[in-house]
This record gives sequence, C-alpha cells and structure tokens, in this order.
Amino acid sequence: MKRLFVIFLVLLLAITGCTSDTATEGPEIAEETDNNDLQEEVIEEIFEEDEIEEAVETPIEEAEENLYTEEKEEEKEPLVAETPAYEDLTEAERTETEVDETNNLKIKGLVEKELSLTLDQLKEMDIIFEADFYSLNNFGTTGYTHFKGVKLWNLLKEKALIREEASKISIVAHDGYTVEFTVEDVQREYIDETDPTTKYPMIIAWEENGEEYSPSEGAPYKLVVGQKEPGDINKPKWVSNIDVILVE
Repeated sequence: MKRLFVIFLVLLLAITGCTSDTATEGPEIAEETDNNDLQEEVIEEIFEEDEIEEAVETPIEEAEENLYTEEKEEEKEPLVAETPAYEDLTEAERTETEVDETNNLKIKGLVEKELSLTLDQLKEMDIIFEADFYSLNNFGTTGYTHFKGVKLWNLLKEKALIREEASKISIVAHDGYTVEFTVEDVQREYIDETDPTTKYPMIIAWEENGEEYSPSEGAPYKLVVGQKEPGDINKPKWVSNIDVILVE
C-alpha cells in the first residue's frame, strides 16, 4: 500500500509538472525546478534513496503486480509449522505419536521386568504348551478345545521375574472384563474331570483348534484354565483379547 501511494504521488506530481510546462515558459523555469525539488523532498521523506529509484523506474503494471505478490506472501503461513508440545496434543494425536502396542501382551505391577510382548516373541519362548482342554460353562455345556500357548506361571516367574510379595494376579481384557487369581491359583495344576489323572497348567493361548487368533479382531491372546475339581465351572474364566496381566 505504501508503494502504491508513492507511485500515485509521483504520477500526480509529474502531471502537475507537465501542466506547468505547457502553461509557462522562460522565466518560470525556476519555478519548475522548485517544483521538482519539492517532489524529491516529499519522496525522500517516505522512502530511502534505493526505494525512490525502484518506484520511479518500475512500470506501473509491474509495480502493482509486485505489490500484490508481497501482500500475498505476507498472508502465507510459515512453511514449517512449529511442532506442538506432547502435553498440548489431543488423546488421538498422542496415540498417533506413540508406538502401537495395542496387540502386545503387557505384564505390569510387582515384577522386576515389566514386559510388552509381541506374538512373535511369545512363539520363540521355551515355555510353550498345547493340549485339549475340557470346559464346563454355567449352563452345563461341556466340550473339548485344543489350545496352544505359553505357561502363565513360567512367563511370570522366568520372564517377568515376579516379586515374592505379589499375592494377586488379574487378567484384564481390552473391554475391561477381568478375572482375578491368587498366586497359588496360577502356580497350581488343573484337571479334566473326565480324566482326573491329566494335569494342565494355566496358559495364555494364541491358537485355538489349529487356527491362530486374528490381530484384526483384537489382541490375539486368551487365558485358558482347566478345572480345580470335578464339577468346577471353568469356561467363564477363559478371557479373550487379553490386554494386561497385572501383578499385585
């Protein structure tokens, strides 16, 4: 806007000068000179010397185009936006900035080593167990299901290094469903009431009847536990989509 004003002023003074030239001659040359001096003084008050030359020498169309470009550049936002601090992010934005551990099996609480394990890491462990587990639900329905996974007590004792003062272990699903056991419950062996001589550990399974759980359907882990004694209803304790094993 400043440049446009000067261009207009220069043109106005120039037109005034031309009119003066047409109307007067001879002795009034001195007055024309004074008028030109006045033009220069006014311009110098507004611009530095290099800006005067640019304003006078630049064609009007080019000057207007430059002015429009400069105004647009002033309106532009910086090319590199300032990265907001982590605490200023929304919950959704924080989630995007963190490593995705949604489908990891997490062990927290009274352990020497809190863990966040991938399915591949579990598969490489030397504590794998598989067998046909007998189940009984609240409606009296029974059945056998073949599971493959890792022994829960060995996972806590050998990998997470459970502390001696721990007394309770909670298995928490992503939807919040939780079952609780004492440390002794997790340590013990379980039975099949149709064959009491068979012993089963409590396991975290990733495979059921020969098929692995799909990560697209949630965390691919299920708690599987046998019966404490004949008639023990054990199937409600089979927690799917395990998120956290909490040791307290």
